[in-house]
Amino acid sequence: MPTPPPSDRTPGAPGHRPRRRRRGRGGRGPARGGAPRPAAPVVPTVSPLAADASAAATPLSPDEVAKMKQHLAFLRHYKDALRLKLNSQEDLLVNGQREPADRGVCRHLLGKLDRATIDAALQREPLRSDAAGRARMLAGAVRVTADLGTLLSYLEALSQVRSHAEAAQAFAEVVERIDFESLSATRVVRLLQVLIQTFADHERVQVLFSLLAIPGFRRAFDAATPMPPDVADAVLPLRAVHRRLVEGGGADAPAVLTTGLERVLSAPDPVLRGYAEPLRAAMLELAVDPAVPPPIADRAAGVLLPSLPRTGRTYADLALRRAAHLLVRHADDRARATLEELKRAQPGLRRAERWLAALDARRLGRIAVGGTPAAGRLAEAFWLDGQRPVWLRTAAASEAERLTLEANLQEQLALPGVAPGVAAGVARGGPGVAVSGTGRPWTIVEPPAPTEALERAAHTARLLRALALAGVMLPDVEPERFLATSGGGATLVLADLDAVRPADTAVAAERHGALAAALTRRLLPASALEHLEATAAAALGRALEAPVDLTALVGALDRAALYAGRR
Repeated sequence: MPTPPPSDRTPGAPGHRPRRRRRGRGGRGPARGGAPRPAAPVVPTVSPLAADASAAATPLSPDEVAKMKQHLAFLRHYKDALRLKLNSQEDLLVNGQREPADRGVCRHLLGKLDRATIDAALQREPLRSDAAGRARMLAGAVRVTADLGTLLSYLEALSQVRSHAEAAQAFAEVVERIDFESLSATRVVRLLQVLIQTFADHERVQVLFSLLAIPGFRRAFDAATPMPPDVADAVLPLRAVHRRLVEGGGADAPAVLTTGLERVLSAPDPVLRGYAEPLRAAMLELAVDPAVPPPIADRAAGVLLPSLPRTGRTYADLALRRAAHLLVRHADDRARATLEELKRAQPGLRRAERWLAALDARRLGRIAVGGTPAAGRLAEAFWLDGQRPVWLRTAAASEAERLTLEANLQEQLALPGVAPGVAAGVARGGPGVAVSGTGRPWTIVEPPAPTEALERAAHTARLLRALALAGVMLPDVEPERFLATSGGGATLVLADLDAVRPADTAVAAERHGALAAALTRRLLPASALEHLEATAAAALGRALEAPVDLTALVGALDRAALYAGRR
């Protein structure tokens, strides 16, 4: 159940007023040698005389007579404000002219103090303009009626005239009495209004989160829509955060979720560290999302990341996500510090080591250069902003303009089978362009098996035809231009567009046809053609004769591959 946050009961905390120690037997301190006495409730309990209808014929006990006299004194004091309609017997009781004795008569009289009567009295003067007077009257009323609306009115009054700690305690006591399954939408909104009046900042977050831990309250909360704008603004962002962090779902708008997260993170550091570990981890995971504004992410990471156990996978994953967030923002020094802390906590973590090595490597803009070309002109590199391996092609300083044009052309192609560009620029070592693609530069040491050779030749011919239709021409199709994968689903990706240039479609198609034919002969020498099915081999032989039609060549390669696959 929601309770006043510990800070409200801590000496020195805002709003705390030290009590003067009472001496003598009448003091409220603990008895000598005994345990501290429990604090008296702020919200009075409902009198059994009003609540219990099971013993209507039983005479009142002396204790009950004394309690009934207190209720009668309350009714007498507020008789004019309440404007109760009394019969002769009840009038004598209220005016103190008859002793209370009949339980049924007393219950009937107390039952006249209903919600409508109380609300009407609160709307009339002098109670309407007197907050303290309303609180005193409602304190007596809640002893007589268990109506939740009256309890909420009492809470509202207390929040205006009593200390923060007392109002917070009263809120917790009232929540203990509520059956949330039967709570109407109107009363949910009133309860939330009282919560907003009573608590602020991180205290509001803690109390609302404790309420949302109750399934009945969550259902009642979610059904209480639409809410007044001021209530919605105060609680819906927090509901969105709770739904994401604790319930693991929700489709709330990112702006609402961000607002709620910012309010949760506004709590003092000890409060944030005091949350359960799964909640802290979930909060940090949400905060390091790239869509979250940097100040919020920095706040979450600064407090929550060091609070997680350093040896677990959760810490490693979140530390890497935090470092990635910083790298995207080009905050490399802070990313380095996060990665070094992770490396100290978990030595041998390969990703942390690779990222740190990239931060220490020679740079071309945001590309960390990994080494010399593996084959051809492509060298392994690492893209800091994307935290992934890339392939880098560099050139002499005098060729910077040409390399930039080639990079732009590669980006504009947007063709399947052409590696997307990641970055291009000029550094101290000269210009460079980085592309993303799986596999390694293709090398042909010896002709591959016929099926693989036919598939790769057909793939290359298709790509060359697409480039020609796009109006660009390659000077050659050296295998090192391509990144190749092996095994199941083997692919080729054109990654090196060195010396590519715009060209007329017909001219590019003719040139590419000759290149495709030359590559096919390299992959399938005459000796290999002899082992193909005769009809397919003859068709492929005709397609390879100059001048080459790329469409005919692709078709011949496909048919030959189908026959080869059946063998």
